[in-house]
Amino acid sequence: MPSLDFAVVPVLLSPLQVLLTILPGLLVALATSIFSLLRPRAMLHLLHIVWEQKIPLLILALCGAGLVWTGQHLLRGLGPTANAAEMTSTDWPMGRGGLTRTGTPDGQGPTQGGLNWVWKKSEEAFLSSPAVVGNRVYVASASLGVFGQSGTIYCFDADTGAVVWQAAPEGYRPTFSSPVVAGHYLVCGEGLHDTKDSRVICLDLTPGKEGQVVWTHETKSHVECTPVVSQGKVYVNAGDDGIYCLELEPGADRKGRVVWHQPGEKFLDAETSLAVHGERVYVGLGLGTPALCVLDAATGTELKRLPMPYPVFGPPTIVDNKLFLGMGNGDYVKTAQDKAGEVRCIDLSTLTTRWSFRVGETVLGAIAAPGDHLYFGSRDGWVYCLDQQGKLVNKWNSHGPIATSPAVTPTHVYVVNASGVLYALERQTLEPVWEFRLGTQPLFISSPVVARGRVYVGSQHDGFLCAGAPGQEKPTPLWSGRLGGPGRGGNLNLDPLPEMGVFQWQYHPTDSPNPTDRLMQAPAAAVGATLLVPMAGGSRRGLALLPADVAINRAPAALWFHPTRHGVIQSPAMTAKLALVVDGREGDEGRSLTALELASGNPQWTVPIEKQATGFFTAVADGVYVQDRAGQLSGVDLQGTLTWTRSVGKLIQPVTVTETMLLAATVDPPELCALDRPTGIELWRVKLATPGAAPLLGLKKMVLVPTAKGVEARSLVDGAAIPTWKVEGGGVATDVILGGDYLAYINTRGELVVLARNDGAVRGRIPEVLPTLPPVPLRGGLLVAGAGKLVRVRLDALEEAPAVWMEMEALGAITAPAILHDSALYLGVAGRGLVRLGKGSGG
Repeated sequence: MPSLDFAVVPVLLSPLQVLLTILPGLLVALATSIFSLLRPRAMLHLLHIVWEQKIPLLILALCGAGLVWTGQHLLRGLGPTANAAEMTSTDWPMGRGGLTRTGTPDGQGPTQGGLNWVWKKSEEAFLSSPAVVGNRVYVASASLGVFGQSGTIYCFDADTGAVVWQAAPEGYRPTFSSPVVAGHYLVCGEGLHDTKDSRVICLDLTPGKEGQVVWTHETKSHVECTPVVSQGKVYVNAGDDGIYCLELEPGADRKGRVVWHQPGEKFLDAETSLAVHGERVYVGLGLGTPALCVLDAATGTELKRLPMPYPVFGPPTIVDNKLFLGMGNGDYVKTAQDKAGEVRCIDLSTLTTRWSFRVGETVLGAIAAPGDHLYFGSRDGWVYCLDQQGKLVNKWNSHGPIATSPAVTPTHVYVVNASGVLYALERQTLEPVWEFRLGTQPLFISSPVVARGRVYVGSQHDGFLCAGAPGQEKPTPLWSGRLGGPGRGGNLNLDPLPEMGVFQWQYHPTDSPNPTDRLMQAPAAAVGATLLVPMAGGSRRGLALLPADVAINRAPAALWFHPTRHGVIQSPAMTAKLALVVDGREGDEGRSLTALELASGNPQWTVPIEKQATGFFTAVADGVYVQDRAGQLSGVDLQGTLTWTRSVGKLIQPVTVTETMLLAATVDPPELCALDRPTGIELWRVKLATPGAAPLLGLKKMVLVPTAKGVEARSLVDGAAIPTWKVEGGGVATDVILGGDYLAYINTRGELVVLARNDGAVRGRIPEVLPTLPPVPLRGGLLVAGAGKLVRVRLDALEEAPAVWMEMEALGAITAPAILHDSALYLGVAGRGLVRLGKGSGG
């Protein structure tokens, strides 16, 4: 099938294919250079130079090899570590884990969203769906690089995201097929839709031999199909080369042993994963002669062929002697002109159709069949729930095509749509419980797997991700203060950023052309579908609540506006039901901490702020800590009741809250102190050589103190300096970002500094960065401001020049730090108030 229009999985274009247009000219130039070099006189001259410099060249080569080896091991040491493999008797012998296709080995799903870890390398896509066995996650990748294309089988630690091992046979190509696991073997296909002579591969999972090739078998077509392992045999479709049955155990020559093969001429377009049940194999056929074929599992003999009205690309689901099959017109990328889709139930005793259910577009994913209900998604954007008699029980619109299989636990349904959003739905009602954006650029054709209270899923441009967290209750939404809290950088969920940014809209609470009336100096706050916008000057100073889901190029209207006596120059906070704001600055009369009902903006209670108090505050799930009096810190519950007041000294930043402590940095004199969180009783206090310069970062065993010299590390036990921590990044000029294995900030010399989290060593410096915008954390990178532009920095390539994300000269000067929420960037801009930047309407 040469046309992309008819490919189930499209041929993905890489930068290498773009280079083909200029390749002839490059080859001519290269050939001319080589010809000149190979002339006898030139060759003798070159050899003479090399011989004279043989010792320096040898030393240089050895040093280079040493640097490469050292760099690889150092970088490996900076990442997460793998836990010991758990002993388990569970296998993952087919796509979605079993014939019910629920996509979960243990039924333990997350009840809340958020990112746990992500593995991302440049130009590496994850189109494959994972297999989870114990605390190991297996998935195949597709690297589409400038100088070549390749695939890799990864084994991740399910809890930490550490790469336990990665392997592939020589010449392994970008792969869509998903791994399956049976005993101590892993089996997977190879290739994308345009790949010829793809292989079926088998890797060893025996401890000490993990990732070693056991056997391979070469076919004459692509193997996008996810294999099935049953009774010591491997069953797999090979596109235009038909259907194979192979022995799982290896032969003497490391080649796969064919039990039987049905040629592609008889079984056209055998793409999808098949099903093996009892003594039969069930195979769906796609374009040409769509059908469900029934074969004898031992011999491959065709027993029956059931013609189907549409191409079958979804794997069969089998439960209670019934087979459920999705089909339709369309593929993973394109909507068919003749839109149609259907789910069909086949009686396995009679091999006749019991019922069929029509949907708007094709059903490409598997049908999950836990219990008495069926769950599936369609390219029409809907998630459907049917009973086993084919009657519609419920449906929910995701507002984006669905080409993936759902994962279903006893309480939730997890599904990914083409917009890159992972949804968790309540199983009985299909009402959304939470959502998480995986990325902003297609494709999203990796199906989620749910295990250990988390969701594992791949993406084309945003890496392989682990999202969600287990829990009994839905978490209380919270934005604790400036940029969401210390180290968070205004991106609480680590939402992805679009490839390029455009202006979408701006907000200011007045039509006055006076720039003062549009002044925003503190960052916004965002939780769910709402934004809190602090306005600092002019006649309309105060706090506004905006909807976050405003359409592009449409000016938002405030849901409410709360005027304040003084301008709001400190970031607001947000809990599940309250908006919290302090107006004015030290020295202003009549200031207060005000709690507003989030839904209406009505005042609930106030705490007066003395004239000489800083007014710095931090919100937590059960209260607020505020410097409401000079040198004093007070604890206030969410009903506005004062619980305690302690003397701490003049704060230089809002306090940082850990599970048991409050950490505070003071000035005149510069000190660091720790308080007991429930009572406010002082636990310890130490002197600092220089005052703190940004909010403190509380870790498990230490507190990181940003200062005018760099970032210090202090023990949480007594505040003592940790001598192994290096303070060498330069004075801190912005908030410090805390990543999984790194810290990042902009120093007083205008450099973006990236430190290793474990010891503070400098990993890289990017010059000519403006401190007007603290770094915004991204997946695998950071967003910072350069002269007249916003640029994206890759953490795995700090030596490379940052890529321009958006030109800013025409927009104006930045007046307030940025936050990233639901893949849109919100920041203050001179004369405009709050500005939203994001993906263009056509992107």
